[in-house]
Amino acid sequence: MYGVPSSLDLTPFHGSSLDQIALGQYLVQFRFSGDPPMEIGVEGRWELRAADGAVVDGAQDNASRDVYRVHALLGRTVVRSEVHAPKSLVLHFNSGHALEIFDDDAGYESFSIQPGDIFV
Repeated sequence: MYGVPSSLDLTPFHGSSLDQIALGQYLVQFRFSGDPPMEIGVEGRWELRAADGAVVDGAQDNASRDVYRVHALLGRTVVRSEVHAPKSLVLHFNSGHALEIFDDDAGYESFSIQPGDIFV
């Protein structure tokens, strides 16, 4: 499906902590605590912003990247979320950081959410 649906329910992430970030060549997986555990696998664009709105990290070619800074979210808890249909979703953390995940490519999958088999 193309476009983040306005009906996307992100409340299962509220209160969960980010336990693991897995880096792949074309994928970043954000794994959250919960029963069952949850995961967002991002193949598209994402941005991490600090509490002041400054971009801390984001998707870019691994070959041109010196470091990742997204590890600042490890152990942090999701306190709220937003859906900006059809372009993105945002998870807000207790550290003040916001992780925005975009769907900006109609030709390819941008992200998936498990459980739930949600593919955008």
